[in-house]
Amino acid sequence: MKQLFSRFKSINRLEKARLKWLEQVQGKEGAGIEALPTEINAISAVSWPEKSKNFAELEFLLLDFETTGLSPETDNILSIGYVELKGGTLDLNTSHETYIKDSSGINALTAVINQITPEMLKQGQSLDEAMSALFERMKGKVVVVHGLSVERGFIDQYMQDKFGISFPPTLWLDTLQIEKSMAVNMHNKRDGDYRLSSIRERYGLPEYPCHGALIDAVATGELFLVMMKKMFGTETPQLHQIYDAVHYEMTVSG
Repeated sequence: MKQLFSRFKSINRLEKARLKWLEQVQGKEGAGIEALPTEINAISAVSWPEKSKNFAELEFLLLDFETTGLSPETDNILSIGYVELKGGTLDLNTSHETYIKDSSGINALTAVINQITPEMLKQGQSLDEAMSALFERMKGKVVVVHGLSVERGFIDQYMQDKFGISFPPTLWLDTLQIEKSMAVNMHNKRDGDYRLSSIRERYGLPEYPCHGALIDAVATGELFLVMMKKMFGTETPQLHQIYDAVHYEMTVSG
């Protein structure tokens, strides 16, 4: 009974956060809900998946940002990559990657790490265009990332800079946190190497020869599928069970 209450408590808290977000938006002088992009309005209006929906029925969006650094306040987004996971399968036909037209943060070090040059960025989209497309794809999905603080932090910073409000509460899953939770449960150990490539290696997944937003989104999706198999075996878990199993509550954006 206590476990069941905990599940409902997490979801209820997230729902309350969404209502609070809507109140904040509507209460801002000159910045009511109509002042926000239609994609944001749609995200806030769409119901989240039912907690009893099973894994095969859920739609996930695997997301990755390449940035000039880890600080949303001072660094820039260089590229955005994402791909959808439906019916327990990565749908590569839905894959998308875009570069952001801003070379101000490019230097020799970031060019080596991200393999992104100013010339590549010149062919990209504006940040507004890229974010608008991303928000549309996030609608009604569970968003899966590796290292939640980066993607959520940069999205929130964009919203604060443009509209003075955080991104609406969103269903997130973080493969980094899932791995940490499993490590704590199995070995009572939180410290370790939690880089995406290192975790993939531990799970017997191949190393990708290059690095980028879309490649990392796909790599995260593959890892997520293997993690679900390891955690649940032949069972088909429901949404609330996925969160409960890793002792990781639904995370509120904002």
